[in-house]
Amino acid sequence: MWLLDKAPEPDILGARLPSREQVFLFFMYQHHVFKKTVPDSVSATSEKLKAIWGKAKLTTKTDANIRKNVKNLFEEYQALKKDRNRIMTGPS
Repeated sequence: MWLLDKAPEPDILGARLPSREQVFLFFMYQHHVFKKTVPDSVSATSEKLKAIWGKAKLTTKTDANIRKNVKNLFEEYQALKKDRNRIMTGPS
């Protein structure tokens, strides 16, 4: 549910590796503030992650896997956003 309540972040900061939340908020910043398309935002996020992982001297996933995971986060967000507005009706 954290996906729905946070503002986009312009950068991924911190001494630790980024969390899913940080990755998603960076993606949303690229998508909403810079008005990039979803594929362009996914690419920018992927490049940022590879740079962070490179600094930590970690082996990285393939670019395709990174992009798929970021896009999955966005799709999860869209599904949650859609469900948030749905009115639940109980038994009569």
